[in-house]
Amino acid sequence: MWSRFQAHWGLKLRLTILLNLGFWTVYSVLGRIALFPRRTPPLLWPDLVIPFQPEPWAWIYLSQFLVVGPLAWLIPTRSGLLRFGVGFAALSGISFLIFLFFPVASPRILSAPPFGAMAWIVGYDGILNAFPSLHAGFLVFEGALAWRLFGRRLSVPLRCVGVAWGLAVLYATIATRQHYAVDLLAGGVVGAVADWWAWGSSPKARAAATMLQQSDVASQAGSR
Repeated sequence: MWSRFQAHWGLKLRLTILLNLGFWTVYSVLGRIALFPRRTPPLLWPDLVIPFQPEPWAWIYLSQFLVVGPLAWLIPTRSGLLRFGVGFAALSGISFLIFLFFPVASPRILSAPPFGAMAWIVGYDGILNAFPSLHAGFLVFEGALAWRLFGRRLSVPLRCVGVAWGLAVLYATIATRQHYAVDLLAGGVVGAVADWWAWGSSPKARAAATMLQQSDVASQAGSR
C-alpha cells in the first residue's frame, strides 16, 4: 500500500490540487446561484419513510470525503491517474451542467437550527446542487475504481463493510434532507457513465485499465 501511495506522488499532488480547486469553485457558485427556474422532483417512498435525523447521519454523510481523495492516491500507474482525472472531470462536468440548466433545491429543513456536523454541511454546501447527487455519483465511481484496483483480493467481510458503508451514506443523504431519492438514482447513473468514460470508452482508456490489473498482478508476485 505504501509503494502504491508513493508512486507518481508529484502527479498525484498536482491532480489533487487542480481537481479540488476547480471542483469546489464551480460547485460553490452553482450551489448558490440559479440562472434558470428551479425544478422540484417527485417524491419517492424513501423520501416519505426516512425521517429527518441530522445526528448521527450528518457525520456519516461527511465520511465520504475521507475515501474519495485517498483512494486516488493508491493508483499505481501514470496512465491510471490521468484516466482517473478524465473520469472525475466527466462526473463533475455532467453534474455541473445539470446544476446550471436544471437547478433543483435540496429538501433541507430550514426551520431546524443546524448544529454539530449538520451546521458544517449547511455552512459549506449551497442548496441548489441536489440533482444529481454527487454523493451517489462518487460512490459508484470510486467503488468501481476500488474494484479495479483490488478486485477479488478484497476479502468478503471487507466487501460487506464497504457495501454497508455505501448504503449508510446514501441513507444519510436523505436523513439529512440534502437529497431526494431520485437524486441518488440520477447520481448513480452519472457515476457509471464517468466510470465507463474513464476506463472503457476508448482503446487508450481500456489500456489504462489493463495496466492497473497488470500492476496489481505484479505487486502480488513481488510480495511472494
